[in-house]
Amino acid sequence: MSKQLKTHENVGESYLAGAKGQPSARHTFPFPASVVWNALLDGPTWCEWLPITNVTWTSPEPFSVGTTRTVEIGNEKVEEYFFAWEDGRRMAFSFVKSTLPIKAGVEDYKLVDTENGCELLWSGRFSAFFPLGWMINKQMASSLQKGMPKLEAHIQSNIEKYTTA
Repeated sequence: MSKQLKTHENVGESYLAGAKGQPSARHTFPFPASVVWNALLDGPTWCEWLPITNVTWTSPEPFSVGTTRTVEIGNEKVEEYFFAWEDGRRMAFSFVKSTLPIKAGVEDYKLVDTENGCELLWSGRFSAFFPLGWMINKQMASSLQKGMPKLEAHIQSNIEKYTTA
């Protein structure tokens, strides 16, 4: 029996600003930001480094503000809306509907150039009944922190796929 999708609070940039002080994640990659960005645009790649089972972009390319995507995590499903998009630099989205026990959720992925590659910075904010919101924030940050080295290894072994001419 499939779980029912429920609509979440409509949140965006101002809600994300409240993520300061929440757990976050970061990883330095030995690749240019464009290479990591290309990996983030590839739906199946997300399944290689996070406990995600399927990613479907539900908007046509080119992606921008307004893009939508559906993510499956086992039996859970999340419909996402991208409220911030800076091609090659940043993507941020809110959870529009999901089967998760939350009231609202946002995630923000930023790429920053470094001397020898780039750094991926993740922040997020999730609201649920106390203490569930804090636990979800902490779990998400931990999953991202553990997953980013896997993303690096995946990119390294598929470098030609993510390198643009």
